[in-house]
Amino acid sequence: MVGGAAPTRIGIEGLPDGVGQLPPHVPVSLVAADDSSAALWFPALIEDAVAAGPVALVASGTAWADELLLRPPVREAYRTGRLMLWVLSPGLQAEVRRHGLPPLLEELRRTGLKDEHALYICDAQGLLTGLSVTELARVSRQLSALCRERLRPVVLGFFPPLEPEVLLPALRNLCQMSMHIATLHTEADRWSLGLERWNTDAGALFQTAFGLLHDGASGRLAADGTRTRGAVRELVEAVDQSEVIATRASVDGQRGVPGHWRIVDSLADMEVAAAASVAATVLIDAGQASDFEARARLVHQLRLSRPLTLKIVVRENLGKLRTHSEQALLQLGASAVVYKEVGFSRLLQLLQDINAQSHTRKVHPDYEEALGSFMPARERGYQPPAQFCTLVRGMLDRTHGIGLSHSLVRLNVLAQIPHLDALRACHTSRDGDLFTADHESVYVFLFACREPDVELALNRLFTLPLTQLFSSEATDSSDTGIRAMVTPLQESLRKGLPDYSAALADSPRPSALPAPALVAQAVAPVSAALPTAPIPAPDAPGTESRPLLPMAAGPGVQHRPIGRRAVPRPSPRSMA
Repeated sequence: MVGGAAPTRIGIEGLPDGVGQLPPHVPVSLVAADDSSAALWFPALIEDAVAAGPVALVASGTAWADELLLRPPVREAYRTGRLMLWVLSPGLQAEVRRHGLPPLLEELRRTGLKDEHALYICDAQGLLTGLSVTELARVSRQLSALCRERLRPVVLGFFPPLEPEVLLPALRNLCQMSMHIATLHTEADRWSLGLERWNTDAGALFQTAFGLLHDGASGRLAADGTRTRGAVRELVEAVDQSEVIATRASVDGQRGVPGHWRIVDSLADMEVAAAASVAATVLIDAGQASDFEARARLVHQLRLSRPLTLKIVVRENLGKLRTHSEQALLQLGASAVVYKEVGFSRLLQLLQDINAQSHTRKVHPDYEEALGSFMPARERGYQPPAQFCTLVRGMLDRTHGIGLSHSLVRLNVLAQIPHLDALRACHTSRDGDLFTADHESVYVFLFACREPDVELALNRLFTLPLTQLFSSEATDSSDTGIRAMVTPLQESLRKGLPDYSAALADSPRPSALPAPALVAQAVAPVSAALPTAPIPAPDAPGTESRPLLPMAAGPGVQHRPIGRRAVPRPSPRSMA
């Protein structure tokens, strides 16, 4: 250090390459993002400061200063005069707005601040909050000049509650962008120290983070060997970075499973095996649809209890995950979902590709709330029209803005087909797939079904060919379009719509309808296949077939005659 001053440590043990030392002659901001970080970090910071030399501490209040003096090293430094304490006065911010830092510095010098003191201001939010751009620029220049002239560190400490997304950009722009910034926040049962900019023995670091553990013996935070880099955190090093823990079902029947992988038999075993993991990869089988709840809870628990450097991969092994289930797993903390079609060699490559990634998506701490937006209503199958409208709108409201695409199909029933027969032919097996009917049409709502998958889904739902039941269809997969299609159905309720619930509960599903006679006579002349009855005259007013109900304009609505439907082709992400 210049002038023979001893290095001053940052209050955290085991950081490499001089990262654990406070850089001199430059402004330093230390930000504790939460209460546990502040409680562990700042007392240790002051202990390291008084161990290196005399300290002038400007505290934001007497309560924190009194608590600090309960620590023996700090109390001894205060008793011997190596620590001088001040408390910020309520009117200081007004003085800073008018004149900047000189009034504060003059008062400190008048009452004991010496050149050999390190200067710590904790909490510094009161100095900067509410300043205009001009006032902040003035304080910035004064702070830079102060740091250049002092031998020992000048440190601004920031306590919670604070808004990092507001505070950090402001700090980055202070002092001609020379501010050195370190932010500490909790991460599951560990902590992460993020350095926006920092001088070290190996050169300057930018956007680098170090994983920390709490040492129960010393009561301090210590580096755990994990390092990430970049705004989107990329793993640089970790002790277990190459470790993979996999459920047996996720690799069942696979050849070439790497010998160093740890294979566990159950989800409970996985939870135990990953309990101390930092940057390992966890590979979980997706199981069947009935297994989703257990997998989802494990993903959520691992993501909240382990560092963001842990990779969680879910692999389809038995069936296909529904789209909303896949999205829910990602929302709960999974790093990736691997489809059943992906071969094992591709899986190995994927795990290698994500090895340096950290999880960046925020995960809600409450499992039910985190999952709720992605799950369908518990109901399935036929619903009375009023209930159908309520459920559809509820699912649209709940999933709005999270990227799930649903579909609503209106199928116009053939004139010769009773509505009840068309409804009996529809069978749903998944929550959130609903259908109902008005006087002319059957409405089918498909939860988390994209428009390209509608054809395949309808063929799965109906036990009879659609051409035997319906004349045409209209499909919309947009939020606004679905709401527009539901509106006329809702309005028809005032005029009265039948409820087929009781009839459907008492009636068996129909078998295939017999082929019409004209189709059976395949070798008959064309003229013989034509109906013998004359073409009827137009219907009398009030009895004519009504046109399709109006729907929202736009490209989302797809109208098709049933007879001209293209042969359905399963998409890569089908609902099957």
